[in-house]
Amino acid sequence: MRPAGTGTWQGFFAPVLAGYCGLLIGVGMGRFGYPPLIPAMVEAGWASPTTLHLAGAFNLAGYIVGAGTALACARSLGVRPAIALAAALAVLAFAVSAIPLPAWAFIALRALSGATGGVLMIVIPPVVANVVAPSHRGRANGLAFAGVGTGFVLSGTAVPAFAAGGPAAAWLALAAALAIASIVMMTLLPRSAPPVAANRNDPAPAWRRDPAFFGLAAAYCGAAAGYVPHTIFFVDHVARDLGFGLAVGGWIWVAAGITAVLAPMVAGLAADRFGYAPVLRVIVALMAIGAAIPALTHDLVLLTLSAMMAGGLMIGLGSSTSGRTREIVGPAAHTAAWALQTVAFAVVQAAAAYGFTAILAATGSHALVFALAGAIIACGLATELVTARRPRPA
Repeated sequence: MRPAGTGTWQGFFAPVLAGYCGLLIGVGMGRFGYPPLIPAMVEAGWASPTTLHLAGAFNLAGYIVGAGTALACARSLGVRPAIALAAALAVLAFAVSAIPLPAWAFIALRALSGATGGVLMIVIPPVVANVVAPSHRGRANGLAFAGVGTGFVLSGTAVPAFAAGGPAAAWLALAAALAIASIVMMTLLPRSAPPVAANRNDPAPAWRRDPAFFGLAAAYCGAAAGYVPHTIFFVDHVARDLGFGLAVGGWIWVAAGITAVLAPMVAGLAADRFGYAPVLRVIVALMAIGAAIPALTHDLVLLTLSAMMAGGLMIGLGSSTSGRTREIVGPAAHTAAWALQTVAFAVVQAAAAYGFTAILAATGSHALVFALAGAIIACGLATELVTARRPRPA
């Protein structure tokens, strides 16, 4: 699809707002809007902590399944119908959760919510990139990914406020917000042709053999593993182990959330000026440093910077990786290649969660966990730097 004029509503702001709403629905709230409701549901007797934690695991599993099937869904249904279906199912999953449910039903709804997030994460960014002029593509991508960061912030601020009125009120409020965002998204979403299906008799596409694509995957997956300790252990470590208290831990997480909103926008502006590759490398380097900081110091200011660098910058890395993927493989293969990167990211993230949990249980050393996290991210960056210099396939 030919890019429209960048100075017009239809050429820039409409598709960006549609992308922002789509990623807010699928990932910002579908993935990150649920955990703050756990205390309210436990207090109301709706579910046990074990059930709720298991639901979180199934949410991630659903995300992996949704990302893995997004390409086939877009090809069979069409891009707009696939996006509309995912958004409708996301609203349904939140609305039905407003009543007490058996454990299996609630877990199934969280898996469904995760699956819709996987579909929207795969399909939305290429649609936005296809209709925005190349000179503005970075900032458009960054603004769309800010929807993920917005959900990150809302999960730590507005969601607990809704939950004060009980789980039902919180779930219904979130469902209403997602419904409004879905209407805005579908009203503004540009039309896009379905991804082209590969011929089974054709050889593997050249981008799968491209060292630059492999290096990008190494950097992205290294960051996926390395930022996991900050999503699981960090706030509890600061609040209880270091004695700063839950309020301080919560505000540090809000700081990370604000960074998650701003990071993709700043990264997009920088990518339009310098290209995606250098911006991505700076982000990964900062994430490596941020991940390792808790292993070196207990200073509260530095710990706050650690949360912003290792946790908050991840959304900026996601938008930069999507843009860099398009640079490497071209627009025709963007959706397929981005789907592969996203699935790999989610699988590595899940494996890292189990791995780091086991390491912490065996050693009891938070310092070891955070140092290892920083080292993993640094190794991914080193791999990307080395492979970027190798000859690319024709």
